[in-house]
Amino acid sequence: MSLLERRRAARRAELEFELTRVQWHARTRLLREHYARHREAWLLGGGFAAGVIASLLPLRAGVRLGRTLASAASLLLRSPLQTLLFEYVHRHLDRDETTTRTQ
Repeated sequence: MSLLERRRAARRAELEFELTRVQWHARTRLLREHYARHREAWLLGGGFAAGVIASLLPLRAGVRLGRTLASAASLLLRSPLQTLLFEYVHRHLDRDETTTRTQ
């Protein structure tokens, strides 16, 4: 496939994407207007629904998951990987400070 053919294919894909985006925008206009008018109600309702769902989940499973993640983190920090991990973090923090100072 030549460079010209690839450019034409890319342009066709861009046009197809733009057409799809415009059609989607037109189809969802009423729904977006509804969400814009009632934004606070949707946020409060979503938070309430998330709270109800979280209260219905079994507590024991969440505690087990947290305990497993905490023990895995403690094993990682006590392993020989600790020095490698801290060196990596320190190196990247040092690089970020250098970048910030030069800007």
